[in-house]
Amino acid sequence: MKSLLLSFLLAGTAFTAAAQAPSRVDSLLNAAQQASKKKDYPAAIAAYQQMAHEPGVKPRYKAVGLYNMACYYGLLGDVPSGLANLRRAIDAGYVDSKQISSDSDLEKLHADKQWPKLLARARQLEAKQTISRPEDVKLTTSDIDHFWTAYAAARRDTAQARAIFRREYFDKGSTGLRDYYELKIRNDASFTKRILQRPNYYNSIKATTLAIANEKPKIVAAFWRFQELYPTVRFQNIYFVVGGWVSGGTVSDAGLLIGADQTANGPGVNTSELNLVQRNRCAPVSEMPSLMVHELVHRNQGPQDGTLLSYTINEGMADFVAELVTGHITNARLHPYGNAHEKELWADFQKEMLGTDPDNWMANGNQETPEKPCDLGYYVGYRIVQAYYNQQPDKKQALADILNIRDAKAFLAKSGYAEAVARR
Repeated sequence: MKSLLLSFLLAGTAFTAAAQAPSRVDSLLNAAQQASKKKDYPAAIAAYQQMAHEPGVKPRYKAVGLYNMACYYGLLGDVPSGLANLRRAIDAGYVDSKQISSDSDLEKLHADKQWPKLLARARQLEAKQTISRPEDVKLTTSDIDHFWTAYAAARRDTAQARAIFRREYFDKGSTGLRDYYELKIRNDASFTKRILQRPNYYNSIKATTLAIANEKPKIVAAFWRFQELYPTVRFQNIYFVVGGWVSGGTVSDAGLLIGADQTANGPGVNTSELNLVQRNRCAPVSEMPSLMVHELVHRNQGPQDGTLLSYTINEGMADFVAELVTGHITNARLHPYGNAHEKELWADFQKEMLGTDPDNWMANGNQETPEKPCDLGYYVGYRIVQAYYNQQPDKKQALADILNIRDAKAFLAKSGYAEAVARR
């Protein structure tokens, strides 16, 4: 039920930092999320309905809210209302035809004569937005240039640093930076603090972040290779920003949003002010092509179902495909430990994999130690996907299967991974 996941993700990204009060839209998103968890679909519909008419609601939130309403009406068996809201969602910009056509929440709408027309309209509008050629992808690095102008001024006048970053960096930002701010940064003061408390690090990465522009030909070449392996891949524009170590990469409707300061290692870079997990995650600029493929996979893969298993497969898939395309193992630091402890990791993972709590496996930097890395869910997901791919004779079809997983449990069974681990 992807609609529930979408509402969760939007609510999670909509909330501002603790220093800022939640907006009316934030509160309505949260109310819809809580109602949907309880399967109180009328209450969720009511919250989304109010949100859609709220002044200042962002177009993406409105579009996905309308889509979720269509899903809830579908689950309630109200086909006319489901179709009406799906039409409104498409007109508002929700045109993910792959998701619309496969979402089980909308199955009761399929028999109506309006269904094929709505799906065709979504595909038509989606085609206008789709980047199908790697050479048409825009790689924007202007936000990095703006950051360094702001950083120099902020260092000279630390008392006004927050205002300087707002004026010289955020207010001049690209569409990608604006989305990254909303999704990840959320607060000028906390951003300023994170930047200024690491002077040795930021003073040492200017050259490496500016060198990202030189990686553009390699990134485009990686995208060409991805298209050779998976001809229906959909590309997105890429925005490189400086985020203050809140996220190495995320996605929005604007494109792939990359925290350049987390992939800025190289000769002369001083990482002494970073904590253990940050130092371990701090990748060199040369890894940009594989990171770009990893993030692009997330825009081309099937939906998650909310379980830990689905989450790990989707992330492991991104690592696996990035390696397949570039030859570089993303998150390679996980593999020595994972390979040495695979049986015990699998035994522990099975106990939690059908639940919805990822805290022991994903984005769990607080569990990083010198002996054991965090994020081992990436490794488990990678190994499951690798097991499936290796046993398929038609590798191009295998990759298509992987990028279109609809049932994580069924995919795990087909991969033969559990049996392979048991034999080791």
